[in-house]
Amino acid sequence: MGFNHCYLTSIDNLQTHLDNVGLEKFIKMYRSYDALTGPSECFTFIEEKIKEYELQQVQVVDTGKTKQAFKSGHTFIT
Repeated sequence: MGFNHCYLTSIDNLQTHLDNVGLEKFIKMYRSYDALTGPSECFTFIEEKIKEYELQQVQVVDTGKTKQAFKSGHTFIT
């Protein structure tokens, strides 16, 4: 059994990779590693992108609930 490790080289490289693959694939890839090493700025960058991705996922779920509520006649109070 192997150990899946990634060295984060720079924010510029991370941004280029993000631009090439998109946010969802970017997040899933970095979450799949057993360990990450590199500059702390890279960790901050990835953490910010994870928060951005999770916020998008919550908004998708909220939008789905809102659309269901209109179809079913229910009202959600937030």
